Amino acid sequence: MNQKLKHAIQYLEQGFSVVPVHYVKPDGSCSCSAGASCHSPGKHPAANSWKTFQKKLPDRGTLELWFDGRMRENNLGIVTGAVSGNIFVVDVDIGEGKDGEDTLHDLQMQNEDFPETLTAVTGSGGRHFFFRAPEGTFVKTGTNILGNGIDIRGEGGFVVAAPSVHMSGRPYSINDSPVVDAPAWLMALLSEPSEPLLQASHAAKVSEVGNVIDTGMFGKERRTDGRKQYMVECVIGGIASHWKEKGEIPSMQWMIDEVYPAYARNVVARGESLDHDGRGIRLFSETAEYQLKRAMQGELRAVKENERGSATTAAASAITERISPAVTSRQSDLNITDWNIRRFAGKAPEQEWLVNGVLPMRVPGLIAAQGGVGKSGMMLEFVCKVAGGDNSMHTERMFGHEITQYGKAVFIGAEDSMASIHRRIDGLPDQTIRARAEDKLFVVPLPDAGGPLGFVLDTREGYVATDEYAMLHEQLVALGDLKLIVFDPLQAFVHADVNSDPAAAQFFWSMLSNLAVETGATVLVAHHMRKEGSFSIRKGAQAREAIRGTTALVDGARWVYALWQMPESEESVVAQRMGFESGVGHAICGGVVKVNDVADRETKAFIRGESGFLEERTSEVNSIIERSATLDTRQTQEIFKEISNRWFALDPFAVGTNTPRSFLAWLKGEYGMPHGAARGYLEAWISQGYLENSIIDPSKKTRGLKVLKDFDPKPTWGTDE
Repeated sequence: MNQKLKHAIQYLEQGFSVVPVHYVKPDGSCSCSAGASCHSPGKHPAANSWKTFQKKLPDRGTLELWFDGRMRENNLGIVTGAVSGNIFVVDVDIGEGKDGEDTLHDLQMQNEDFPETLTAVTGSGGRHFFFRAPEGTFVKTGTNILGNGIDIRGEGGFVVAAPSVHMSGRPYSINDSPVVDAPAWLMALLSEPSEPLLQASHAAKVSEVGNVIDTGMFGKERRTDGRKQYMVECVIGGIASHWKEKGEIPSMQWMIDEVYPAYARNVVARGESLDHDGRGIRLFSETAEYQLKRAMQGELRAVKENERGSATTAAASAITERISPAVTSRQSDLNITDWNIRRFAGKAPEQEWLVNGVLPMRVPGLIAAQGGVGKSGMMLEFVCKVAGGDNSMHTERMFGHEITQYGKAVFIGAEDSMASIHRRIDGLPDQTIRARAEDKLFVVPLPDAGGPLGFVLDTREGYVATDEYAMLHEQLVALGDLKLIVFDPLQAFVHADVNSDPAAAQFFWSMLSNLAVETGATVLVAHHMRKEGSFSIRKGAQAREAIRGTTALVDGARWVYALWQMPESEESVVAQRMGFESGVGHAICGGVVKVNDVADRETKAFIRGESGFLEERTSEVNSIIERSATLDTRQTQEIFKEISNRWFALDPFAVGTNTPRSFLAWLKGEYGMPHGAARGYLEAWISQGYLENSIIDPSKKTRGLKVLKDFDPKPTWGTDE
């Protein structure tokens, strides 16, 4: 069975409708009738009746007729939409003028990483992420739907699929993951706009006096493609802000004078102009007229649920001035001459630690981790230990060191439900800690406690704190004896472009610094690291570079701790010796990657225990890795004997890695050695004349390892790498 037919049948078995697609001829022209003039060679359906298969699946016989018959050279495509089980594809384009990767990075930075799903790499280097939409949901096909370079292939669309060949000559490839349900945040972006988006907790979409600013996924500099969804958001946002500012429904002329220019500045025309696209002033006027009528009739939730004349930005500005005057105004009582060097006489005060030698007291910090590492569980365990421990009978440890301060602790989670957090608490290794922490621990699951809280708002006057933050700030200060506050995760609390705008990041950290000082607690915020290169991070500096967002996000924090997957070569060895499955996130490295004061920067090793929580086991892991990197005389003699046996059995070890005869693969598997150590031994034995990569079969020119002389234990090779 040829590969195209094989893939087509596999796609059909997954419930996908498959169609033949034109291919690129050796001379670069398309196999369609347009030939060299085709504007999309090798990327459009070849069957005239392909639209039939937007409504029904082909049978196996049809696939055989196509891909094992007259269309065996053709590329193949997968039809998206209801016919294929309601799948849709997020198409990330790269190349000149296509910023798909950057857009995807920003998109995930403001929301969450895509879950593991069926993913293809296109011949041009782009990516296709396959997701399943909820039953009955209609996902439209369109270009730049999620920003520049990210198209959506939904109802009425299709994508070219592996093993098709691109016009560049490179084939499409695909992994074997199943298609998963689309995350809720992605479906929300692809659905028609809903008025609840304009409630106070999402006020970042609207600033005062109708100046609608798009600070959603991409920050205030975002340029959308002018879809009607964004226009509706602008119109409703303008009406809502005018109602809150002036206490009245705006006029049509005000909408045209104030809101339309803001809309036009933030969108990009697909054709010659927005009017040419049908997304200009005419459609805007029709949309505004309809929404104004609804507002006058009391049907617009953005008006019904907001107090008349209660300007969000004015209130937020007043709150910000009260909470953090150092950010919003100059200190009027500052006198430089008061701060003579004589103030710093005598011995400096000792550093106060929350975790001895690692985490200082009263600082704002960031806990960054790759997806699936378990940072939320670790932070939950941390607050439990701070609230449930003491300095006598119940001393606790975190990050491999002893906790030195105990008292009240608060965990505020924006993603996990009460039930989910309850299950995690039930899984704590020490169940006595729950009773010990009873009067000092506060765990707030926002999904069950009124929904998300926004801390920072972007307005024309700059960044300001929200009234929601002011309320929370006052409650935290009133608790007293606070030692630790955790917010999980960052992007759920900041409705401003804190990831890419340095000013937003600086404002955010100024707020948390103020909170740390006023409460006396250390304030930690959980954040994400990029998935790319998950197993390639070997040291803290690399982990720091992998933290998402502008450098100001890391630089503004007083302390940053990173958690990353243990390097694959080491993880496989540790997994073998400790008896857990490798490659599934059981072995984690962590360390301080930024600190303003002195702190222990040693990289620690964490192993996931039976409870699912990470356990610090650095000494054991280091011992395993150190032992696995060296061979004693007896082991080396056994290895040489096996090499000789394989040679004389005409099935010698190969020096390469991409072969079943690989000596390195055997050595790593048999002796649990890291890849670098195994290669070091092989190269040393060859250079010292013990082994040779010789031809064993001249007719086939087959090469393999041959023992030239018996191993002499005296000049053993050491592993100082």
